[in-house]
Amino acid sequence: MAENGITTTMSSTSAESPVDDRTNISPGIVVAPPSDDSSEDSSPEQPPRPLPLTQQSRLAERSVLAHADGLASYELDEGHEIDEEEEGFVEVDHDDVADYAWYFRRPPPTKATPLDQLHPFVQLLSLSNVEDCLKVEAAFPEQERCSEEKVAYRLTKCPELSLGVFSLPPKEPGKPKPRPTLLAHILATRTPALCVTDASMGIPPDWRNKSSTLPSNNGSEPLGHQDQGATIALHSLAVLPEHQGKRLGSTLLKAYIQRIKDAAIANRIALLAHDHLIPFYTSLGFENRGLSDCTFGGGGWYSLVLDFSEVEF
Repeated sequence: MAENGITTTMSSTSAESPVDDRTNISPGIVVAPPSDDSSEDSSPEQPPRPLPLTQQSRLAERSVLAHADGLASYELDEGHEIDEEEEGFVEVDHDDVADYAWYFRRPPPTKATPLDQLHPFVQLLSLSNVEDCLKVEAAFPEQERCSEEKVAYRLTKCPELSLGVFSLPPKEPGKPKPRPTLLAHILATRTPALCVTDASMGIPPDWRNKSSTLPSNNGSEPLGHQDQGATIALHSLAVLPEHQGKRLGSTLLKAYIQRIKDAAIANRIALLAHDHLIPFYTSLGFENRGLSDCTFGGGGWYSLVLDFSEVEF
């Protein structure tokens, strides 16, 4: 709703070989450069000479030293013939992976996003943020905005259920420290209902003089915040118009959902939204429960609920 809507096997061929470029190397095999020894030898095959240690990883050094000492990399039964393809494979222990840090090259640093450029941080709201919240509420049509009294009521009775994203640019030399700017906020209350209702969105007329609202004699739902309610009624998710489209709303809501879930203080989060925002909320785990009976702002709302017992994170 406007009070809670948003207007917005590694490949061996890919590694660089430490061997001299003049040497032709088959994938996966460490080969020493041609021997400079001019003496003639009638034996058909000479063991390769080891490379300088500075050009070898620990794994390559072990393999070359084994050949230099005339040791086989594995035992052969008498009469067994070596498959030429098998010679191209070297067994690697997990302990050797650390030697190949160059296999895991980090991707180039990504460009700063519009969100990064805001230097954002998240924190709870308080009564000192009432004016800031009213500026953010201006993102909604007038009939759907949270009034100043409702903002003050919610930040008085249940500030722990609020959350705001602030921007604080770095301090420039010779200038005073900048004041944080509220970019987006969430305002909420508790309700015993399973979804957002007109009663949960209301406020008691004498809320400044009473600590809580008790159920009425006729059994109707009490107005406003109820400390023992198991449902978090999210009344407002708003983003300043000039900062919409920077993923502030989704980032804030994800943080809020995780915060409530980790604290285990409620069974569900409920909100109201217009039909064009249903895909946004369902993508974050909310279930569309159909048209709501709420008449706030002219009605036409859909009821969405994220039940922690039904959603895996």
